[in-house]
Amino acid sequence: MREESVVWPNFFIVGAPKCGTSSLYVYLSAHPQVFFPVLKEPHFFSLASAPEYLNRDHRWFYRCCGNRDEYNRIYESARGFPAIGDGSTSYLWDKDAAKRIYAVTPDAKIVIILRDPILRAHSHYLANHAADMNKASFMQEIRDDLAMENRDWWNSHLYVDLGMYCDQIRRYLDTFGRDNVLILVTEDLNERHKEVLSKLTQHLGIDPFPETVEFAETVHNPYRAPRAKGLYHVVKNAFSFRLRTALLPESVNGWLRNSKLLYSNDKPILEDEPRRLLQEIFEPEMRCVEKLLSRELPALRKSWK
Repeated sequence: MREESVVWPNFFIVGAPKCGTSSLYVYLSAHPQVFFPVLKEPHFFSLASAPEYLNRDHRWFYRCCGNRDEYNRIYESARGFPAIGDGSTSYLWDKDAAKRIYAVTPDAKIVIILRDPILRAHSHYLANHAADMNKASFMQEIRDDLAMENRDWWNSHLYVDLGMYCDQIRRYLDTFGRDNVLILVTEDLNERHKEVLSKLTQHLGIDPFPETVEFAETVHNPYRAPRAKGLYHVVKNAFSFRLRTALLPESVNGWLRNSKLLYSNDKPILEDEPRRLLQEIFEPEMRCVEKLLSRELPALRKSWK
């Protein structure tokens, strides 16, 4: 690909996972001045080389942009858009992603959205549990995760690590400057999404959302567990994500993802034992975040008791 034809994103939703990044992606995708590729999370700046042992769906997600040409190709249609986005949640966690982004887009706008780290970890666990990626209790999964040496995106769920926000945020503030980093909170997005979206458009330097754009009061990427896990895995293994996306219309893919006939939305409760353990771990971290940002963030202790 010729250098003069290359288009790079100029804003990045870097995380944190299970904090509302999917909602931001959906909302911003409806703005006429914003371009996102169909793939929300290319992970190019942090995870260009996924290991071979990943299943084929994960290889498609993470290796579709395993080199620069592949990454630039998904932005070929973005030329002329004022705001061009990448929404990869691994970028907040990855220690080198900020400097890699800066190397190609030094004036990029960064968006970070935070959630109570205990609720974030529990939501992450429930998503993995629903997908049959873990079998043990939340408490045991946390203990197993913490006992693992050399934890990374591929060999660990990072239930605790992904909630250690302070140094993750600091890397972006130090690299891009405070004026270029917008910090949002999940509860604000849920309860005052119009106000949050106004802040977003100002941050990105684009027009306010047109009045014709309506936003449904919908939780994007909600918890759901397959009602028949055996059938779910047969279908998933027989038809990869890439194949389903290519062969089926979006209306059918949407039904397969969200149908109440196929999925249950009854979310298991957060038990007290893991809550107490995580509260002890995260309390110093939340004080660090508040000091770093010079403001109190009570929503990050929403589950505290």
